[in-house]
Amino acid sequence: MKYFSSKGLSVPLGRELGRGGEGAVFEVPSDQGLVAKVYHKAPNPRKQAKLSFMASTADQKLLSYVAWPKATLHERRGGPVIGFLMPNIGGKEAIHAVYSPAHRRQSHPNAAWNYLVYVSRNIAASFATIHAHGHVVGDVNQNSFMVGRDSKVTLIDSDSFQINAAGTLHLCEVGVPHFTPPELQSLPTFKGLTRTSNHDNFGLALLIFHVLLGGRHPFSGVPLRHDVGNELEKSIRDLRYAYARDGSKRGMVPPPRSIPVSILPASIETMFHLAFTEQGAAGARPTAAQWVAALDGLRATLTKCGASGMHIYPNHLHACPWCALERQGVRYFTAPAAMAVPGATQRSPSAATPASGFMLHEVWERIQAISPPPGITIPSPSQFQATGCPLPPHAAKSNVSLPLQVIVVLLALGLQAALPEYWWLTWPLAGIGLASIISRQSSARKAEVAIRTDAVKVAEGHYKMLVAAAKKDNGVHRFQSCMRALAQAKQRLESLPSEERNEGAEWIKAAYLRRQREFLDTCFVDDADIPGIGPSRKATLVSFGIESAADVAADAVRQLPGFGEALTSAMMYWRKECENKFVFDPKQALSTDDLKALKAKFGAIRHSLENTLAQGPQELQMLRQQALQHASVMLPAIEASARQLAQAQADWKML
Repeated sequence: MKYFSSKGLSVPLGRELGRGGEGAVFEVPSDQGLVAKVYHKAPNPRKQAKLSFMASTADQKLLSYVAWPKATLHERRGGPVIGFLMPNIGGKEAIHAVYSPAHRRQSHPNAAWNYLVYVSRNIAASFATIHAHGHVVGDVNQNSFMVGRDSKVTLIDSDSFQINAAGTLHLCEVGVPHFTPPELQSLPTFKGLTRTSNHDNFGLALLIFHVLLGGRHPFSGVPLRHDVGNELEKSIRDLRYAYARDGSKRGMVPPPRSIPVSILPASIETMFHLAFTEQGAAGARPTAAQWVAALDGLRATLTKCGASGMHIYPNHLHACPWCALERQGVRYFTAPAAMAVPGATQRSPSAATPASGFMLHEVWERIQAISPPPGITIPSPSQFQATGCPLPPHAAKSNVSLPLQVIVVLLALGLQAALPEYWWLTWPLAGIGLASIISRQSSARKAEVAIRTDAVKVAEGHYKMLVAAAKKDNGVHRFQSCMRALAQAKQRLESLPSEERNEGAEWIKAAYLRRQREFLDTCFVDDADIPGIGPSRKATLVSFGIESAADVAADAVRQLPGFGEALTSAMMYWRKECENKFVFDPKQALSTDDLKALKAKFGAIRHSLENTLAQGPQELQMLRQQALQHASVMLPAIEASARQLAQAQADWKML
């Protein structure tokens, strides 16, 4: 296939690199730095004039940021324009592969936020270059920007730009709805529309927002009223900037777990606010040159988190925002690492080596041969016969005997006969004497009661203390506890092969789920053809963190603004289609290292159990001897205490 340049030079074309609705792109073997775009049919004369002007005005500044026409192509010398030559941008990827966290995990796993700041700055520089030449991008969208690993940005599809050809405007009459500024949202068509740089500045701010804030769309959020948020284009038209300072008044707030706009310095946050609210729609959006200056300033403020080299953020923040998001379960910047198999631990081979010559049945027979120690039979005070000690005479019961009463009466009569003139003192004196005798007897008895009561309490307390100590330190209980632990160790050792097989199956299952997710993470929403899910709804999905089939879940999709059961079903059907493409070989699920780790883990458990059981007979024998020794010490002491209590109780009963 051979064409001619506008200068009449022959330009042979090589293999086809890509094809679209308007034309196809081919290699240029004679110059690897160029590619050729050839239209399926010759453009109209106005478009040919536009391309000729663009090729004639190409300069180094434009060519450094734009796949700008360098020369027109013709099927014959002097014939109509059928295509053009432009810079080869091989090795670059679409911008969404950079700002989408899911895409970035695949294609740029080591790219941190500073890289995204550089990319944003270069996007702004590309717009500034185009605007400085008097042109307008017009159809701003995520598919028109290609990014290299060096952060350089190249704009493609330049033939659709609005070109000012020395006063003659060649209009851009196409556009993507969710990149269209609010003041143009109500237009039925872009035909005849003259674009302005302020219109471009809306798309520019939106792209920068995408890149810096994880692919989220500024007008996609959680609606605060039932009548908002169902259509992205309507939210743009109504200026429902979800991240605005007055977002609640606009009826929209950011999606959950999204990057907060406060991560940016106040000056840049203000620029976004201007771009997406009423002042911007009235013509006051920040220009591309202003964005370049602001982002260059932001680059100078970046600092690094001590927890991760991937956590880079502006130094006006007092804490790392990426760490804060990770605490919520959201990871935006994490270098990929081989996921450890659940439960796998690295152990030395010696740790997994079983005890030499261990035979479970022989060890268990030795364990069972150890007879348990006899339990302690606590002697009771009631087992002992005790004779109470009689009360001393002076502490007898407090009643005066009849002979004593007779003596007192006779003494009173004799005193009355001897001293008849003092008859009135005789009987009172006799009463006082009798009362004194009774009082002395009562005090002695009280003292004896107190002594014998205290003796019972002391003996009873001592007896109870010894009984409690005997029960608490009973070696029989420790022996029984050890025997139960050994029985459990035996049971675990016997079931260990089955446990190892089950855990191996769990590891395979975990590997299956991990690899399935890794596969589903490569099935991107923005690349999929899903019925009812167009570009605007895809932008909503991405704004809520649903970027790949791995993120699709019925509940997560169903709650999105504008998504009902039908669209949820469509998303779930697409995920199922992706799952059906996943191929998994269980035999290849675990690596050699995984298998070694599994064997090492259960080898260590087996070694520990065998050691426990092997030491069992010796430990049981020791506990048995301790129990017997304990009983030999405690029983005599308790018996003596029981006898003492029995005697004290018998003495008390004599009262």
